[in-house]
Formats: sequence, C-alpha cells, structure tokens
Amino acid sequence: MENRYCLQMVSCGDGCGGNGGSATENVYSTEETVCGKWIDGKTIYRKVIVGKLAKDSVGSTAFANVSDLAIDCLVNLYGNTKENNNVVQLTLQTSYNLPDGINGAINMYYDNINGIIYYCFLNNNGSYSGSVANVILEYTKK
Repeated sequence: MENRYCLQMVSCGDGCGGNGGSATENVYSTEETVCGKWIDGKTIYRKVIVGKLAKDSVGSTAFANVSDLAIDCLVNLYGNTKENNNVVQLTLQTSYNLPDGINGAINMYYDNINGIIYYCFLNNNGSYSGSVANVILEYTKK
C-alpha cells in the first residue's frame, strides 16, 4: 500500500519576527507602532528614525536622541543607507570589507544612560558623506 500524507496549514502570522501578529503590526513608520511581544511579555514597539550621516566621523557621532521613547530593552537596531550616487545600498550594521567591494562601514549603538543612538562611520572616498540613513528601532519600554 502507498503512503499517504496530510498537510495541515497553520497561520503563523505576518507580524514582527513571525510572532503570530497581524499584518497591521508589521508596519515601518516614523510613528511608534506595536510590532509584537518580547520574551518577558512586554510589548515591542518599532520606530523608524530618518537622519543624515555626517560628512566624516571620528569616533562616535550622535545620530538621534531617542530618550523620549523610554527604552527599557533595545531588541533590534538596524536600517539602510544609499551611496550618494545611488549605486550601492548598505544595510546597517555594515562592517568594512573593501576587498569585497564595500568602501564604507557603519556600526551603531544605543547609549542607555543618555538615550542617544551613536554611530561610528568609516567613509572611504566620501561615498556615504551626508547620505540619508533609515534606522529602525525595536524596543520595549520602561
């Protein structure tokens, strides 16, 4: 006798991180939106911060003050930027790897004490000087 197989479809949701949320939760906006639940049961919020990278960066450079968000746990910090001549797009965090074709690096972090997102920026040839960066924060609140 031939084996028979049954498939059962289960809704996995389409929200933040595949957490079973609804489509309305998977929104990228400059307004704070709810996108899921963290492991401790707290609500996860998402907000896109749009800003410009400096012409040059020596050490840490402030990108945005987000202290008003009352971040307790920064779950995720990521984003993107385009090269000034729109040839290459980088996803943030990007590490320097010129031999493989990328001539810039951006590493970002959140300072819990003052509520500021900082970045360190290596910008060979000026390709990303002053370019617009879209930084996505996913976080729980205090």
